[in-house]
Amino acid sequence: MTTSKTLFWTGTLIILLMGGVMALFWNRLPPQLPWLYSFPWGERQLVYKISMIWIFLGMEIVLFLTRLIANWAGKEDTTIQNTIMIGVFTTIILMLVSFSRVMTIFLNV
Repeated sequence: MTTSKTLFWTGTLIILLMGGVMALFWNRLPPQLPWLYSFPWGERQLVYKISMIWIFLGMEIVLFLTRLIANWAGKEDTTIQNTIMIGVFTTIILMLVSFSRVMTIFLNV
């Protein structure tokens, strides 16, 4: 298995795990979660719980499209494939860190 495939499947697993954690603790979470930390403090930072599901689905679509682009761009060169996939994997890791922060706030972990 190539590195780009490994990054793809690891990213998919991370997104599915985040969705699973969200589903597991759905009733314990408030209706809105702080997600958009780049906005000023207050209601503009909040997103509805259901929006998080759409964010996860959107990230999975982005991951899949990035995998297609990496395969197309790096037909002859795995370095190009790996570089493209590392970019999207970094985004998923940043999303995981933000998700972990939000979950620790509300689950008192």
